Amino acid sequence: MRHKFQLSKIIVSLFMLTVLTAHSVEARDPQWLQLDPPLTLSDEGFRGVKWCTLLKDIPWEWDALYTYPTACHVRKQEDYTVFGQKAKYLTYTFRNTVFYGVRIDFVGREAVRAAQNLCLKEYPPADNIEKVNDREARWNTASTYVLVTLPETNDGLGQIYLWGKDRKFGDDSKSLVYLAKPPSLNYTGKKYQPRHYVIYRASAPITIDGDINEKAWQDAAWSDAFEDHQSPYAPEPWKMTRVKMLYDDDYMYFAARLQEENVWGHITKRDSIVYYDNDFELFLDPTANSVDYFEFELTCLNTMFDMFHENDNNRGALADRRYDSPGTRHAVQIQGTLNYHYDTDEGWTVEVKIPFADLASWNPNMSLPVRRGDMWRVEFSRVEYLHIYNQLFPYLLPYSRCEDWVWNTVHSGSIHVPEMWGKALFSDMYAGAVKDEELERGFILLEPPKPPKKLKKGMVHFPACTMTLGPDPTDTKHSPAHNVDVPEFRMDRYEVTVDEYTEFLNKGGNDEYYESRMAIPELCGIVKDGPGKYRVIPGRENYPVVFVQQQWALAYAESQGKTLPTEAMWERAAIGADGRAYPWGNEPLDPSRANYDFHYGGALPVGSFPEGATPEGLYDMTGNAREWTISKINPYPGGAEYEYHIEPWWYPGMERFDRIWWVARGGGWTQQEGCMSPKYRNSMNVMDGGIRCVRVE
Repeated sequence: MRHKFQLSKIIVSLFMLTVLTAHSVEARDPQWLQLDPPLTLSDEGFRGVKWCTLLKDIPWEWDALYTYPTACHVRKQEDYTVFGQKAKYLTYTFRNTVFYGVRIDFVGREAVRAAQNLCLKEYPPADNIEKVNDREARWNTASTYVLVTLPETNDGLGQIYLWGKDRKFGDDSKSLVYLAKPPSLNYTGKKYQPRHYVIYRASAPITIDGDINEKAWQDAAWSDAFEDHQSPYAPEPWKMTRVKMLYDDDYMYFAARLQEENVWGHITKRDSIVYYDNDFELFLDPTANSVDYFEFELTCLNTMFDMFHENDNNRGALADRRYDSPGTRHAVQIQGTLNYHYDTDEGWTVEVKIPFADLASWNPNMSLPVRRGDMWRVEFSRVEYLHIYNQLFPYLLPYSRCEDWVWNTVHSGSIHVPEMWGKALFSDMYAGAVKDEELERGFILLEPPKPPKKLKKGMVHFPACTMTLGPDPTDTKHSPAHNVDVPEFRMDRYEVTVDEYTEFLNKGGNDEYYESRMAIPELCGIVKDGPGKYRVIPGRENYPVVFVQQQWALAYAESQGKTLPTEAMWERAAIGADGRAYPWGNEPLDPSRANYDFHYGGALPVGSFPEGATPEGLYDMTGNAREWTISKINPYPGGAEYEYHIEPWWYPGMERFDRIWWVARGGGWTQQEGCMSPKYRNSMNVMDGGIRCVRVE
């Protein structure tokens, strides 16, 4: 009987693969996304909204301020009375924009115990109540997990967690899984440094067949488990993903293991939009300067999509699909049954080898052969959708977004932020028992300099002049040197501080210029207490304000009777009339002069680097916070047009995407060393978008 059952699974799986292959998605045919099979909801939920309800279908009004991370939502005009008790916080969690659970925080043990008694009536246990320890108890209903946690002290915070039991969520854990913290409690207090991985030489030959149990891979170490793309401020992924890396004289090798209880896929055409299936993606920046980097995407059907990026997306140049790596070999093995959702799979493994020569042909500036200590910026991503199961074969849930789990958090909705990728270091040793101890230590955070006791306020005067603007050393193709006339102007000595921006918010009517990430103490430190009511977390007063969008920066400047600089003004102020290499002069860049590339794990108080000041008296023109201008990222005169290569979400006949990209200058504490020239043009606000104002005479 068992053999007959296994045979039937194989027949069904092959049939479904044939059907799906016949309807494979091509890059210009996204019509299949409009299919809308019926969505079955859970039998239970919270306050009349069932688990698995799509966010767009929930009749609640959400507070737009509190949507970071994307899993976390807070209602407007919330009724905080829950289970007969007044809650302090109510936080709703979504997986793939599908309602998953709620965290309810109460003050005091008695309030939690009283709420638990009513919770037992509304969510009666299907079996016994399990006492986890002296403070925790949990039980199951037909469709809900319940966990009650008493506070550590009588007046502390305790919680009741409710989360949905549904196969679409893909786990059956009794432990707390993927529930977001209240925004005001969502901080770590820690400094930040990207992950790193030491790449060793392969200790044995590698056959690309998807089997990653051979000696070479056994000798290589697993990476850290993937995290949410907004970690550490988002819940951890509910499935395990890890990678390994190796190299030899000719190839880079990658292996990945993806936990998956239901392996499914249907896209079989190479260079299709493979991330409409669950997929595994790798990104390689061999020059670690945000230009000329590569992207490879693979599905469980071993379908590959490879692309080249001449610039990061925030400088106008998007994926070039003309790139093909003819020497790349890739394979997948499935630990389970493909496209058969009546059993439970273990997952799938990916194995890839990429010739150095195929990378160098498009990025001739990369260093070859690689040497010990060479560093690449590397990222891995896993695209994960929810599935529906009420039909013959599994299918992604329509109108729900994917989850993006990555090796190294990028703190944004885009993976195309190379400065936020992990750091891969090459060793000349072979993988095995002996480690390269020096490289394994990675990158140690430096002790920050003492902040200035007093800031010399005011502005610095610059007379009108004609200057040479550019070239951007990372992008001479689009941004060559050319002469410009610069008017007379004055520039602030320092970046706008948290204290100054909070004063602006408190003038009233400026709530639109605030977002919830500004409340994170280790990143910014501005807390909103109500409309037009803001306060600074003590100790953060003189740090640069960050998470500022360009339009917000302009609104702040105008409120002070000032404006933002053009990029020509900014560059004139940074390099002076003599065209210095850096704001301080021609001495090389080092962490004693500027805050960049995560050396200090975060922003520092303005003016902390007197050795990096300009001769005219401007501070932090390099690093700390990047500074918005009123210039758009367009090619300089004589530069090539940005090609705007067709990305998967644009199709022939569609109107061209025409977003305005504003120039930001000066790098930031997250910016890599290769992008710290004062002539570097950027348009990104990850965690360090700030403000410096000018007044034009």
